Amino acid sequence: MYALFFRFVKKQRNTYGDDLWRGIMVISEYCKKCQIKRNMVKYPANASAEQIKRYQDEVQEIVKNSDGYTTPQVSEKMNALRQEIFGSVMDYTDIKKHYNQLMLDHFPYMKNKVDTSENHLKTAIQYAMVGNYIDFGALENVNEGELKAQLDEAININIDSKLLDVFKNDLINAKRLVYFTDNCGEIVTDKLLISTLRDINPNLHITVIVRGKPVLNDATLEDAKYIHMEDVAQKVLGNGTGLPGNVVGAISKESMDEVENADLLISKGQGNYEGLSGCGLNIYYLFLCKCEMFMRRFGVEQFTGIMARENNKK
Repeated sequence: MYALFFRFVKKQRNTYGDDLWRGIMVISEYCKKCQIKRNMVKYPANASAEQIKRYQDEVQEIVKNSDGYTTPQVSEKMNALRQEIFGSVMDYTDIKKHYNQLMLDHFPYMKNKVDTSENHLKTAIQYAMVGNYIDFGALENVNEGELKAQLDEAININIDSKLLDVFKNDLINAKRLVYFTDNCGEIVTDKLLISTLRDINPNLHITVIVRGKPVLNDATLEDAKYIHMEDVAQKVLGNGTGLPGNVVGAISKESMDEVENADLLISKGQGNYEGLSGCGLNIYYLFLCKCEMFMRRFGVEQFTGIMARENNKK
């Protein structure tokens, strides 16, 4: 179905190599400014003046040479730079376990809401959107009180009924689906949505793609195993990278093979949107608008749930 596109992808990968693949939706000027702002204010307490000066200079250099790259690719370079200069980065292991368990504790409540709702699919999507709140990359403070409020109000998130009907039709007719996850904790709401998708189309082959390496609080194979994602998906695999978002052509060959063979894809989170938007595949995007750029792009307030389809799909 997407043969021409993937021939283009393979040509680019052969030319630049996987790590240098230029993504479709490249970093914007606004995101460049945000990258500088976010990476210029926090340093380890024991950092020397020389280390800070070197770090600041190289942050500027990365942004200066970021044209043609996606925001997740630039973020990966920033993370690598910080580790190179300052040593070990923040360990999110305990945070991830906490939020995975917290959301598992909420799972029966959410599942009951889905099962007793008039539209199971819509309600499951609403909870999947709310799960995207647990994002230590986009938010300075992930507040559990705000998360609980978001869960309580999930069923009030507006979803375009026509788009939902189109998605359900695609779902019913699909044979293979790829589901790109985003964060820890959130992955529990993904499991809930995936189980709902399976109820609608029991014959659907579902592949869940998580991060291949630890990055911030993003979900990895360890998180998927903790919440037993294998109970609802035929395959769960890491994307082979530490990118804080999936970028077509930059992820592993195994992941790309799954993407190429899928006729339906779901992408969670802002980072995945930035890495995938514009690729032309049959992708549906689900996330909360958390940063100013996304609020401006979609013309909504912070924490508004968004369901969107790849632009060239009617």
